[in-house]
Amino acid sequence: MPDDNIRVSLSRDLTLFDITMIGIAGMIGAGIFALTGIATGIAGPAVLLAFLLNGIVATFTGLAYAELGSAIPEAGGSFLWVKEGLGNHLGFLAGWVDWAAHTIACALYAVTFGAFFSEMIVHFLGYDVVPQSFLLKVSALLIVTLMAFINYLGAKESGRLGGFITLLKVTILVIFAGFGIYKTITTPGWSIAFLSNPSFLPNGFTGLLVAMGLTFIAFEGYEIIVQSGEEVKNPEKNIPKAVMISLWTAVVIYILVAFALIGAIDSDVPSWVFLGELGEFSMIRVADTIMVFGSVLILAGGFVSTISAMNATVYSSSRVVFALGRMGFLPAALSKINEKHCTPHYAILFSYFIIASMTVFPIETVASVANVMFLILFIMVNAVLVVLRLRRPDLKRAFKMPLAPYLPVFAIITQASIGYFLIRQLEQTGFILGITILWMLLGSFIFLIYSEKSLKKVTKELRRKVYEYKPVEHEGYNILVPVKNITLASKLTKFANSIAENRGGSITFLNIITLPEQTPLSAADKYVEQQKAIIHKLMDETTVPSGGIIKVGRKASETILETIEEEKPDMLVMGWRGRTYRKDFVLGSTLDPILLKARCDVVVVRFEEGRDLENMQSILLPTAGGPHSVLASELARELAQKEKGKITLLNVGHSAAEEKNAKNAFKEISDKFIGINTEEKFVKANDAPKAIASEASNHDVVFIGATSRPFLTNFLLGVFPEKVIKNTNRTVVMTRKWVKFRDVLKG
Repeated sequence: MPDDNIRVSLSRDLTLFDITMIGIAGMIGAGIFALTGIATGIAGPAVLLAFLLNGIVATFTGLAYAELGSAIPEAGGSFLWVKEGLGNHLGFLAGWVDWAAHTIACALYAVTFGAFFSEMIVHFLGYDVVPQSFLLKVSALLIVTLMAFINYLGAKESGRLGGFITLLKVTILVIFAGFGIYKTITTPGWSIAFLSNPSFLPNGFTGLLVAMGLTFIAFEGYEIIVQSGEEVKNPEKNIPKAVMISLWTAVVIYILVAFALIGAIDSDVPSWVFLGELGEFSMIRVADTIMVFGSVLILAGGFVSTISAMNATVYSSSRVVFALGRMGFLPAALSKINEKHCTPHYAILFSYFIIASMTVFPIETVASVANVMFLILFIMVNAVLVVLRLRRPDLKRAFKMPLAPYLPVFAIITQASIGYFLIRQLEQTGFILGITILWMLLGSFIFLIYSEKSLKKVTKELRRKVYEYKPVEHEGYNILVPVKNITLASKLTKFANSIAENRGGSITFLNIITLPEQTPLSAADKYVEQQKAIIHKLMDETTVPSGGIIKVGRKASETILETIEEEKPDMLVMGWRGRTYRKDFVLGSTLDPILLKARCDVVVVRFEEGRDLENMQSILLPTAGGPHSVLASELARELAQKEKGKITLLNVGHSAAEEKNAKNAFKEISDKFIGINTEEKFVKANDAPKAIASEASNHDVVFIGATSRPFLTNFLLGVFPEKVIKNTNRTVVMTRKWVKFRDVLKG
């Protein structure tokens, strides 16, 4: 049977170097060239601290991304985690916000490229025939078109181009920072520009937080890395490494460049004021005062930085749309993959149209909205890490975030504070809030009108029969046996066959090909013949009428429950390997829903290693009472009749005074065992499950049902059979009688 490693056929060509370069490309783009001057004008010299603190805060969230990205390395990244932990609606909104954040960020990079290109044409080359604003928009549109085409050619090509460009721009920035730092430290009294002009924090702590919020987008590149999860070699190890390497490479470069700008400028006003007045053109217009041909170098760096950042964000935004389409949240056409290039071409095209249309907005507004979107997304990711630690401890985590949940909670509080001050202090507060709220409402509207219905349709389609074989029409007693592991399936077949023989019944085997929600249905096709062979092999082992069904499903429990509703069996027989390691389930993620919801009798067998139910003549039957124990008694009697065995009726009490009640209980069920060799036994003990487990060592098999306590209490607050199994290696048969809902609540 296939497992969760089945993936859609995206290529796995990206190495650690490739995704590290993609991450750095996403962080060192328009932010350092266009936003450094603006942020410096807001925070003053404390912009250095703003970058450092942003790096620390981003590290906390980066660690969350590293853990979740190594545990669930899927295309789509963060929204899949939110969906897993918080449900479909919030999961879709996370993807919706993620997609918006990256498309808006890409538009920011395109507008920055257009600004640099128009500055070069108009001011450096003196060509002013075409208005600079028009030239800016046209060049922004053309560069976005080029980046979309490169991404269409494939992740490998775009990753290699991005890697080359990223190395080039890092080299340019290091050279520029080196000249600026040298000029700074060789200038007498250079520290005045940082500490006494008028102070390190000229606009106070509020200015620091606003600068952090404005430039936070510069440190979101690690989010792009997890979007490539399905295309990365060894993602469990490479994703966490790439996140940390790329993040702190960007932090160091930002601090060095900001230090060089503030310290090396000679002006009539404080350097941080001068830089703020120049805005997004500050680096270009002061570069010549720092080094020879500095403006040319910064122009070149600005071009390659914005190009590589656009390349990375076109890539990441298309992967989010691809994943949303593949899961049914958006039209399925967005999840189609180009056969030649192995890229989601429609998702790239859709993202391209949105990015191109957003290049008309001013750079400050675009940056602010993108930052708010990223902050919302990062808050959701930190929250879901805490939730998934509790709900999905079974996930294989190659990397684990330290000090959870304390670090995620701290990151949530910090990011919420940054977002609050950013929105409150900027002039475009109303517009930013309006766009954010409108986008969230639009996402909810799409989910309620389209996505919710689409998900139900997709889910129904993906839990459908792909094979059915019923050689004999049988109207009598029917047993449904879900099978997976062939060794355990053979034991279950013998057990179910024995029951069917006694009750004149038949057996239907159910084989479920489980696929993760991100995987297309066609991935199951190659497994059908293999599963058919398993079904027919088990049918050959039966002596009663039998048939088989093969289904494709997302969750085994949901598929089994649906099959019960369709086939209406009298009994469900399942195997159990033992205690689950998941804290949020009692017996397991498959068994718990079935025990609560299945509209038929349920029998769960934990076999003793190396044995099945043949030649089991010594049977232990605890007499706990209740409808579930009635079913256990029936099955024990049938086995004793077949094997000519002996049943020991066991009652456990807390005191000797309860022995009289035990004898009355034995009398009440004695008529069920007429003709059967039985023995009655009372044991005084404070811990009934341990006493039963101890007695089980003297027998071959234990049949046990729920106690007379209410069913929900018995199975959710302390499963009696599970406690017995925990203390014995003997075969244990657990039974749950089908009772009506009102009887479940009443007990």
